[in-house]
Amino acid sequence: MEQAIAPQYPEGAFWLHVYPPLGDRKLSMPNRRIVCPWTLAAELDDNDISAERRQNILEALKRGLKTIRQYDLPPYRILFAEDNVNGEVSVWVD
Repeated sequence: MEQAIAPQYPEGAFWLHVYPPLGDRKLSMPNRRIVCPWTLAAELDDNDISAERRQNILEALKRGLKTIRQYDLPPYRILFAEDNVNGEVSVWVD
């Protein structure tokens, strides 16, 4: 019997090829700031970030990729917003 193998996502370098860098966006999101996905990917390669932060970033990047596939969206439509209070990264569609 064959076992399903869960896909493995490499760290930061993988995500640099998935999402374009953040362009000039003038969106106003209360208590949040738009974060470039390349910044998030680079943060994954930083050994000094906490496991919780790393997990939050990785989950946001995966959620963005899932949204792209689910709704057949171009990657530039996916935005990442970081909460100014707790630093949580969430996914938004532009």
